[in-house]
Amino acid sequence: MMIWRLIKPFRRRLIYAGLLSSVSLMMAVGLLGVSAWLISMASTKPPILVLQVAIVAVRFFGLGRGVFKYFSRILEHDAALRIQNLLRVSIYQKLERYLPAHFAKLKRGSMLRQVVNETEEIQDLWLRLFLPWASSIIAGVAGISIIMWLTPQAALFIFILFVFAIVLITFISAFSSARVNYRPLADAIFNQVMQSCDAAKEAQVFGFDSNLKSEINNAQLQLDAIDKKESKTAGIGSALLFIFTGAAVITGFLQAATAYADGNLAGINVAVVTLLPLVIFDNLNVISTAFAKLRPIMQAVDNLDSLLSQSEGEEKQSNLLAGISNFDLAFSSVKPVLAEISFAPITGVAKPKQPLIVMGKSGSGKSSLLYSTVGFLPYEGSITVGGIELSNISNSEREKYISMLLQDDYLFSSSIRENLKIGKIDATDEELMQVLSVVELTELIASLPDGLDTHIGAYGYNFSGGEKQRMKLARVLLRDTPIYLLDEPFEYLDKELFSRISERIKLRLSDKTLVVVSHLPI
Repeated sequence: MMIWRLIKPFRRRLIYAGLLSSVSLMMAVGLLGVSAWLISMASTKPPILVLQVAIVAVRFFGLGRGVFKYFSRILEHDAALRIQNLLRVSIYQKLERYLPAHFAKLKRGSMLRQVVNETEEIQDLWLRLFLPWASSIIAGVAGISIIMWLTPQAALFIFILFVFAIVLITFISAFSSARVNYRPLADAIFNQVMQSCDAAKEAQVFGFDSNLKSEINNAQLQLDAIDKKESKTAGIGSALLFIFTGAAVITGFLQAATAYADGNLAGINVAVVTLLPLVIFDNLNVISTAFAKLRPIMQAVDNLDSLLSQSEGEEKQSNLLAGISNFDLAFSSVKPVLAEISFAPITGVAKPKQPLIVMGKSGSGKSSLLYSTVGFLPYEGSITVGGIELSNISNSEREKYISMLLQDDYLFSSSIRENLKIGKIDATDEELMQVLSVVELTELIASLPDGLDTHIGAYGYNFSGGEKQRMKLARVLLRDTPIYLLDEPFEYLDKELFSRISERIKLRLSDKTLVVVSHLPI
């Protein structure tokens, strides 16, 4: 499983954290045991030197408990955050490689929940399940071993109660968790939130924002009901633990009293045998809470493992275009596949010095054709590059050989320089100014006090629509690929500016394969 492979480099940290946590719990056992002995011995009024070692031991166990717990938490959370970071990076890399066509069946809300919530839930697998469970058992066995050294018969009864408590509480918590499936509701909430954000302005204008809020609130109420069930299960587990603890204390006392009466146990150790079960069973308190969330955690593991295991045969399909010199882009009866929308088939060929201009009415599938070419949408028919079917080419190789200007390309809230360098990360200022001259932005840049370092602002609010469009176009032109796809590159431009820039683009890309979607003839 992919998840376990990600955890593998951090296993040593997790093991060390578990050992330190076990030592911390054993320190708690030692603290109570020594304290009980110290109180009992002090009641006999012995010389102070007799108590000195126990007094020091109480301090040692008290300090040691906190110190070992502190370092255990550091290692636990260090490993958990490292794993979470690696997991999120792996998810982003997977989504970046195969989105959006490969995961078109996933809704945005579901994907957001996987990236945000489920990566956080997975860390509970070791922070709240495995490590506390294992540590509490190790510390419990250590405490029972002390009782066995004092009175074996009491240790036997307490051990039986200890095992029954672990098995019964774990089973009840895990069984109750298995009956609850919160994933559909969580998906619904995330999807509704995403849809509400997209439709917020329309909802306010047309007055249905209250309906959106109501849908989210209803889904949240159902999710809250599931949380209440989990809390109830945890409460039942805590109640059972309280019963088992009481039974162990009473059993310990009766067995210790019997052993004392038979002369097999010193009187000062009766309190030790009686009180040790309190801390032994108290360490099990994490089990009921942790295993109540077992199903959501395991669902998160399965979901993310399924996501990370998705494959397009990247290794088998790589470098198909490396050996070709003909980058003609041919469309044969191509129909982009989009739910509930049917497009007319498109046929055409783009070659160097022979650009393909795609024109048509809005909604006729022009942009969808380009999306299919770069792998954003599946398609019917045939799209070939140099005679090689595009569906056989990996997404990473398409990125290497194809540049595309989307109709809704994004400008980040950063400087002009940084936005342009997305096209070519190591571009020099001279190269930046060359592409800016193609789109006639050099005078604008020169007039700005900060030049290329001018901040674009959120959503590019510091510039006009035409200026932003030309920046996006310049960013694409900065790349050096055999194939260029431009979707409405001259939007927001007047006819004269459109005419001048289109001629420069033809000249700059004269030896490239060019496909342009436009409402205007070029």
